[in-house]
Amino acid sequence: MPTGGMDTSKWWRYKDLRKLNLLLIFPLLSIFSQGFDGSMMNGLQAVTEWRNYFGAPKGAVLGLFNAAYPLGGVIGVFFIPIVSDRWGRKAGLAFGAAVSVLGGALQAGSVNLAMFVIARLLLGVGCIITAGVGAPFVTEIAHPSQRTTATALFLTFYSFGSIIAGWATFGTFRITNSAAWRIPSGLQVVPSAMQLLGVWWVPESPRWLVSRGRSDEAWKMIVKYHGDNNENDELAVFEFEEIQLAVNNRVESKHKGIRNDLNNLHAFIKTPGNRKRLAILVWAALISQLSGNAFVSYYLSPILASVGLKTDLQQTLINATSQMVSWFSALYFATLSGKLGRRTLFLWSLAAIWICDICITIGSALFQKDGNKAAGYSVVVFLYLFSPAYNLGLNGNLGLYISEIAPFELRTTGLAIFYFSQQCFNILSSFTTPIGLENIKWKFYIIFVGWVMVEFAVVWLLFPETKGPPLEDIAALFDGPREHGGEKLDLEALESKIPAQTHTAEQVEKI
Repeated sequence: MPTGGMDTSKWWRYKDLRKLNLLLIFPLLSIFSQGFDGSMMNGLQAVTEWRNYFGAPKGAVLGLFNAAYPLGGVIGVFFIPIVSDRWGRKAGLAFGAAVSVLGGALQAGSVNLAMFVIARLLLGVGCIITAGVGAPFVTEIAHPSQRTTATALFLTFYSFGSIIAGWATFGTFRITNSAAWRIPSGLQVVPSAMQLLGVWWVPESPRWLVSRGRSDEAWKMIVKYHGDNNENDELAVFEFEEIQLAVNNRVESKHKGIRNDLNNLHAFIKTPGNRKRLAILVWAALISQLSGNAFVSYYLSPILASVGLKTDLQQTLINATSQMVSWFSALYFATLSGKLGRRTLFLWSLAAIWICDICITIGSALFQKDGNKAAGYSVVVFLYLFSPAYNLGLNGNLGLYISEIAPFELRTTGLAIFYFSQQCFNILSSFTTPIGLENIKWKFYIIFVGWVMVEFAVVWLLFPETKGPPLEDIAALFDGPREHGGEKLDLEALESKIPAQTHTAEQVEKI
């Protein structure tokens, strides 16, 4: 890939590239609300006013509170390809943000259990749409040399949302009325409202514009933001030709509406390459939800109580500070995908998660056996370490990987499949975890110790490395050679170029 006329390591010197990178904040906020929700629900379970207002839910009732959000996500995934592929990335993002604002407002104003659950359903619908649209949006408009970093940063905003929610619940738990939980609930509206207002200034995806026959607009966007307004810029010309080739040659179906959506779903089982993509998307969704992360994401409060940390102050403070550790680690690890490789980070992350699961299990068992305080504190330490272990490969790296393995015409459908699978696994985890913790206590953790080993083995066997090739050429790793500007793009030749291209990427990605 040509390097172009801009030195992107000093991107702030270029007016339009600087503007683009600042505008990326709006699609990057797409995952913020999901992180906010998990941390907020962790915090609210430690807030006496919330427990008293809703009758101290536990077991299946507590599972319903938390599972309502991913259940809404299951509904929302069906809207992702509809709003994103037909209306465009900007309009799709705005639609999801509007639904999220409605859900957040209802949650803050809830007067009973039913209203709170319905509000969480709406939040799940809206947030999954913004996540499903925002991920490809970032991938498709970011400067090619910054795409890896920008896309990897996408999921780090989950941790950022977690920090805000953690400190919000810590700051309000002392309030002696329902404002203790209504204020954090209302704050969940803010990022979605910012998106709803600000997304209209973000440039539309050039890939979507080309797919709609608006190539002139796509060319203008690429020249302005990726070519420094130079129509002869080698990178801009190369990128535009790549997009036209990928979009125009691959979009075989001209059907509109539901029939086109069904065709896209059928495409995932039609060829060996797409079947492999489908298997990866589902397995990636599974490891993101069933590796023990529900302990940290939604049920930190009962776990802390099980090792003797029961006060509102202790639980909300641990929740808030652990989210800060999570965010800082997510930011740093987001820079490693282009250096160490996607598959490598997946494997390292699962190995680290496995160690944390083992230590949490042992510490909990020893504390419940004889009240060993040192064992209880060790559980807290590894709960803190779990988030960095998870973020190493299953945060920014995961968001980058699932966005780049699918070709353009299947990208939003692929993300819809991923988020549908992820929310289904989230429902399973959210609903069963409080029941397991209530009935078999620390023995429930043993399930994850064994299961993470299975996850590691499947990733080792199934996931290819995608570090190196341009976005449009990653398809060759799944589908084999394709025509490329009149010449065959050979898979072996592509793989042999990966080290050299990676070296170049490392140089230009120091943003």
